[in-house]
Amino acid sequence: MNENNAIELKNITKRFGQVVANDKVCLSLKKGEILSILGENGSGKTTLMNMISGIYYPDEGQIMIHGKEVTIRSPKDSFDLGIGMIHQHFKLVDVLTAAENIILGLPGKEILDRKAVNDKINELTGKYGFDLDPDQKIYRMSVSQKQTVEIVKMLYRGVDILILDEPTAVLTPQEADRLFAVLRNMKSRSFHYHYYT
Repeated sequence: MNENNAIELKNITKRFGQVVANDKVCLSLKKGEILSILGENGSGKTTLMNMISGIYYPDEGQIMIHGKEVTIRSPKDSFDLGIGMIHQHFKLVDVLTAAENIILGLPGKEILDRKAVNDKINELTGKYGFDLDPDQKIYRMSVSQKQTVEIVKMLYRGVDILILDEPTAVLTPQEADRLFAVLRNMKSRSFHYHYYT
């Protein structure tokens, strides 16, 4: 176990009936590293990420987060470990604003202070170089803007490991370049990343 690794997977295996989706996969991601996993459709990339994010549970193997072996049985377990996953199909409520989507489901009365919420969102977007209007409705946003809302939602909730599921599949080349620039900016600020396509 290496404490310099944000994520370390050892011999992860996942089966669905007789189909082996992942067979003894080993992977390590250092703190502050951006990693892309490449492979054909059906090669097990999403299944592997779904085990880190708590959607699936491995049949065999170990998962270490920041050098400690962990058990991730649900998305809540994953989130409690500081892991956030942005799925290819966004989970946003179209009639709400960016800010409302970012705080949706959070406990506590402080989320009722819209000025404080917007200030924190603006601080995060300024720090990492995102372009986001907290008051814009989701249905008025481009796909790239919706992706930004999903990322900022994870940052607002305090994750320090971010998994992006095929993040460029829905973006124009210019939007993809902008996303990569933001990710590099986040890396330079020592944010831990895992990105795969």
